[in-house]
Amino acid sequence: MNVLSIPLSILRFQYKIVRIPLHLFETSVVQTWSTDAPARIAYERTVGSLDKAVGSVLGDKDVEQRGEAQVHLSEELAKARKLEADADATQAVADQKLRASREAAEKERKAAALAADDAARKAREQAEQRKQQAAQEAEAKAAAEKKRADEVAESRAAQARAAEKKQHEQIAKSEKAAAAPAESELADAAESKEEAEDKKAEAARIEKLFLAEKNS
Repeated sequence: MNVLSIPLSILRFQYKIVRIPLHLFETSVVQTWSTDAPARIAYERTVGSLDKAVGSVLGDKDVEQRGEAQVHLSEELAKARKLEADADATQAVADQKLRASREAAEKERKAAALAADDAARKAREQAEQRKQQAAQEAEAKAAAEKKRADEVAESRAAQARAAEKKQHEQIAKSEKAAAAPAESELADAAESKEEAEDKKAEAARIEKLFLAEKNS
């Protein structure tokens, strides 16, 4: 047996004794932590580095490999945690960008809806204005046509009254012209009748005188 192997064996045994409290702490406390907890990763990396260094110095391959494996595991867990944290950060940024995009899209949608409502309102107002204007123009046109019709009717009525008056005047003139010879004839007849009555009276007087002379 090598003379140096005896002290190394003692040291390895002593290190195992020193590791007992750490092992108890690991089983009772550390293992209750989440595998990716920062404190557990830091602890296991520290203890693993210690096992790796001590195992290498003492020539204890089991301890050295255990320490190396624990260091490697803790580093992998740290990398995984960092990647997860980076992914979470990236996801958070993406979520923030998505929320910002959705908010911007919602604002644009609301703005577009407001613009559409405003355009529809203006279109209705313009349509109502055109309708009122058309009604006013139609009313004015109807009033103008009625006025022209009334003027034409009044003109025609005036012409008809004038024509009727002229016709009445012509009829009266014709009746007067027709009545003039008849009045003349009536006057001559009256004069002839009066003359005949005078002659009749004269004859009666002569006859009376004749009878009177005859009787005397």
